[in-house]
Amino acid sequence: MGARWHPECFRCTACGELLEHVSSYEWEGRAYCHLDYHENFAPRCYSCETAIIDERFITLDDPALGKRTYHEQHFFCAECGDPFLAPSSPSKVNGKENLTVSGDGSFADDDVGFTVYRGHPYCEACHVRLRMPKCKRCQKSIREGDRAVEALGGKWCWACFVCAGCEKPFEDPSFFQRGDKPFCESCFSIILRNEV
Repeated sequence: MGARWHPECFRCTACGELLEHVSSYEWEGRAYCHLDYHENFAPRCYSCETAIIDERFITLDDPALGKRTYHEQHFFCAECGDPFLAPSSPSKVNGKENLTVSGDGSFADDDVGFTVYRGHPYCEACHVRLRMPKCKRCQKSIREGDRAVEALGGKWCWACFVCAGCEKPFEDPSFFQRGDKPFCESCFSIILRNEV
């Protein structure tokens, strides 16, 4: 701390413990034992709410939710529990021990692929499964950028939006509706002829 101390005077500001043979930390010019320092000043893990005493940790800076910190092993998908970082992956970035990510982690461009939804991080697979619209026919998630059709009160994969009669794709975006099913012109005309 840039000063000289008598051994009996070098004590924790909070609990008074002698610090001569104990690891100590300095905060605003005052000495603290490791327990009091971490309890009062260390960042807290958003997941387990305990002090982070590890040198390496994750900081998530979300514009809507603010800055949150995590133990490396507690930064995982809120749905499936899979970690975003492999246990052996180094988190040293630009000489710093903690890894800071802002907002949603990019799925394609980095090793920390996640998205934040209602304050919790989700892996890509869970985000797509839980949050993306489902095809009305095959029930698979339709990702952003996928070719899709919005019709009959829902979304359809491009390949799934076919005539309910002949199961051929529509040549143009027009179709005929009977109940909640789409029909091409020739299949619809057969239905009308059979009704007469």
